[in-house]
Amino acid sequence: MWAGRRALWVPLRNPKRRARSQCGEAEPYAAPMARAPGVQARTTRIATWVTLGLVVFLGTEIGLATTQSPSVQAPGPVQLLHEALTAAGGSVAFHYRAVWSADGFSQVVVGDARPSSGSESVSVGSDRFTVVYTGQEAYFEGGAAALRDQLGLPAATASVDAGKWISLQQSDGPYPSVEEGVTTSAALAQVSIAPFATSPAHRTHGVLLSRITGRIPHGRVVTGWARLDLLSRSKLPAAYSAHGSGGGQSWSSTISFSRWGANDAIEVPAGALPFSSLQRSALAPRNTPTT
Repeated sequence: MWAGRRALWVPLRNPKRRARSQCGEAEPYAAPMARAPGVQARTTRIATWVTLGLVVFLGTEIGLATTQSPSVQAPGPVQLLHEALTAAGGSVAFHYRAVWSADGFSQVVVGDARPSSGSESVSVGSDRFTVVYTGQEAYFEGGAAALRDQLGLPAATASVDAGKWISLQQSDGPYPSVEEGVTTSAALAQVSIAPFATSPAHRTHGVLLSRITGRIPHGRVVTGWARLDLLSRSKLPAAYSAHGSGGGQSWSSTISFSRWGANDAIEVPAGALPFSSLQRSALAPRNTPTT
């Protein structure tokens, strides 16, 4: 769920495609996925989420916060958001569950993010796939449709290797789009909000929460409203929700955050098939029967 091999708070990768397409057409909010030299661009993988982008246009907004009077005791919404994202970015790990819905279509992403590694499972209708990123290698497992759409494998190869773990190296074409969405920065990039108000702390299920309310940042294809609930003591995100419209359809997004600091070991899938071997197999000439 998250962009990022660059610094924290960079624009996120875009929503997963709603439908598979062999011609490479993307959904209204999708952007072209990274491609290797000589490889035709494919649409962003189903796992990128909402094209809501990151609120890291904070550059201008934070400037407003620094001009506030020193006599103001409680942090304003911009400052509070900055503190929340900074605290979250400094965590060794966290768990998240995100749901994005639009026009009868929904996508669910469940994952564990770390600064330079992570994992996530993505479900879109009957299609699903799982990604594990160790910081050096990426691992992918999914159905035939996911292997075609996300890794660009031919239909025949995808059918044979569906459900098997596949390992990808940095030199493999799909590697950037596979690993880019599972780290801390990519996860936090889904929190898109231009804050303008805060609400008094309130208890939800016994937990004391603070709330930031705002709009989806201006100048984007989609428009709407958003709110971010924070754990009052630590200022770490607890829940994010947004709704709005774009491209003539309504959409909604929710993310729940938990298990802050629970840095469980990443399980590396055993016996994964190297992507390069599948690619060579797909390109190998087939023997034609003689008559």
